[in-house]
Amino acid sequence: MQQQVVSNTETRVIKQILEAIVFEKLLPFEVKQVSSKTVITIYGTKIRIQSEGKCSSFGRIRLNESTIDIRDNQGHQISEPIRDIVLQLTTNQKIRKCLLEELNQTILLGEWNEGNIDKQCRRVLSYEEMESAILEGHPYHPCFKARTGFTTSDHEMYGPEARQSFQLWWVAVKRDDVKVSLPKPEKAFLQDELGVEAYSLLLDRLNTAGGTIKDYCLLPVHPWQWKNKLQREIKCLSQDSIIPLGYAGDFYRATQSVRTLWNETHPEKAHIKLPLNMVNTSSLRVIESHSVCTAPTLSNWLGKLIESDSYLNENLNILPEYAGMVAMEGNPNLCGHIAAIWRKSPTSFVKGVEGAVPMNAMSLMEQDGTPFIKPWLERYGMKKWVAQFVKVTVVPVWHLLVSEGVAVEAHAQNMILVHEDGWPKKVILRDFHESLEYVDDFLKQPDLAPNFTELYPCYKDASNDEYYWMSSIEGLRELIMDTLFVFHLSELSFMLEQHMSFTEEDFWKEVREAIQTHVLLHPPLRERNKLLGAEKENIFTESLFTRKIGMDKREFRHSVPNSLFKEGEF
Repeated sequence: MQQQVVSNTETRVIKQILEAIVFEKLLPFEVKQVSSKTVITIYGTKIRIQSEGKCSSFGRIRLNESTIDIRDNQGHQISEPIRDIVLQLTTNQKIRKCLLEELNQTILLGEWNEGNIDKQCRRVLSYEEMESAILEGHPYHPCFKARTGFTTSDHEMYGPEARQSFQLWWVAVKRDDVKVSLPKPEKAFLQDELGVEAYSLLLDRLNTAGGTIKDYCLLPVHPWQWKNKLQREIKCLSQDSIIPLGYAGDFYRATQSVRTLWNETHPEKAHIKLPLNMVNTSSLRVIESHSVCTAPTLSNWLGKLIESDSYLNENLNILPEYAGMVAMEGNPNLCGHIAAIWRKSPTSFVKGVEGAVPMNAMSLMEQDGTPFIKPWLERYGMKKWVAQFVKVTVVPVWHLLVSEGVAVEAHAQNMILVHEDGWPKKVILRDFHESLEYVDDFLKQPDLAPNFTELYPCYKDASNDEYYWMSSIEGLRELIMDTLFVFHLSELSFMLEQHMSFTEEDFWKEVREAIQTHVLLHPPLRERNKLLGAEKENIFTESLFTRKIGMDKREFRHSVPNSLFKEGEF
């Protein structure tokens, strides 16, 4: 049987499914050395998969996609590899159906990108344009472009890759159904964000529809969310609960996360995060209602911690989420679907000759077949650049955890590198409203922590591990090492070994020694650092794909070898 020709995206989806299966031990497999090659064989009940590959940092498996061979038990190549692989992973028909839909949607949108997006040299682009030019998506998760519900037309209009701009849709919601957390009075805030002219236009539309600003709040909505979710749902509400007001204000474009938008009209103005009723990678992209108005409090708390710590004050910036509005919490069909969080733009933190780039660009390959960062590495020297990069990106995040007791989700989209002609200067962190964690007893300055019981009713009787407060320091360590090391910088370390002859072992030695040196220079951190157990030979990491398929309903974490491990104490 002639093997079916598949697209680049489909080949990549197959590769990432198989890598996740081996990494998370979802099917039996064996690793053998055959001559100088590492051969990985995966055994399903009805199929057998074989590929050359490599064992990478933290036990990550990297397959050579050109060598992947999938056959049935009779030795025949199979015609629907993704379907047959998914059939091996779960017997739950609903999960199978959803997973296949997400994988096929990833292929559909990825193939659209392959056929319609003109790839460009990304080394010369601004930060904002880089948000559109990073086409690759999540380097580990197989559903890296799932965007459920998006047609190719939606993808072309609202996906970051197509670089299309659009206005926000606005609605007026009864004040009794809205909660806000704003840095100034509502009128002044909206006039600043919208502009006086657009604000007046919306008031005129509200008055024409029979409402007044005394009774209603104005909220922005992603236009896709309006057409595909809200327009249908509000027909079931009382006639005057929500009044549609239409398009108004500046033009926005999608960032990599799709639901966070940057202001194309005025790039220095806020990014806005809006809920979308779609699944992308591992989760539904609505916004937890409780987090919207808590976001400014969390940003203020982080700001105080940074300001109070001389090291952090010099070496770490955050993009504050300074305002939030959320509506219709009491309606189960709309809860989490009408909300907005305003976040400061990275542009306001970049000075003079500095540039900014999303951190996931560090491991990318360019059209010329060389790494995005190759000119930087050649300009400053491999070891010198890597040492500086680790110093300005890893150490501040680790210091925040060890010194202050606060962990943030420092994955690639949540970090921005500030550089000067390629030389790393500083790191900027963002997106805290759903991804900040702490343990009460591990806080160095508990008096600065928010009183969460006063912020939101759901916090009052909440248990540990439900919102922001965790039950164990191990959980904080796991969040940092998962997001920053296992699923983020491991991509950079692998790329450097494959394309720049800088071994993964040397990269993680650099990370380990940078942290060690920092802790030695700050004696109060030594005992606190030991409590994290980051030196263990094996650590737990999140099972991202297992969570997707709900396999065996087991705990969604698994043990992996720790690339920071070294005999003796950390």
